[in-house]
Amino acid sequence: MGKSGVITTESKDNQVYHDVAILFKIYRSVSWRMQVQIGQVKHRFQKEYGTDVDQFLESIYQAGMDINDDEANIKSRVDAINSSNKFLKLIDEAVELMRKYHPQGERYYWILYYTYMSAYQPNNITEIINKLEPHLSQNVRINRSTYFRWRESALKAVEGILWGYEVESRMLLEHYRDTWVIDV
Repeated sequence: MGKSGVITTESKDNQVYHDVAILFKIYRSVSWRMQVQIGQVKHRFQKEYGTDVDQFLESIYQAGMDINDDEANIKSRVDAINSSNKFLKLIDEAVELMRKYHPQGERYYWILYYTYMSAYQPNNITEIINKLEPHLSQNVRINRSTYFRWRESALKAVEGILWGYEVESRMLLEHYRDTWVIDV
């Protein structure tokens, strides 16, 4: 990565960073952990302060207190929850954008939802395909290869939203560079 923060070379780390499939594979786990953390923080606040966390934080802000100096380390817990929430929200917003505007958005949404995002994790591909049927036009039955092709297309659509078609742009530039060699 260059000093400006722009990725200047393709490295193994960059490929992992931009691998939307890996993000979706951890989505369910992050969502679960976040819900557990939120529950734990809410329970602890109720036990320690006799109020829920939202009311507590609102009272702190109204009183002008700085949560950076707290001994109970409230800020770090709130920051951890906020960070996880931003991660999930970023993916959710990209999926909703794809669902709303992509020509195959509704189909792709349900594929991503049942494969990665629902609270229930299906046991196998057949179970996902069965769950997809009611969401397909005229209850069309798809085969495994169609599912994998559609899933790959859905991931690429979300990847384009998250990273602004960076991969396609780079490939296009490389194509022109290799095709139109200029002799100087």
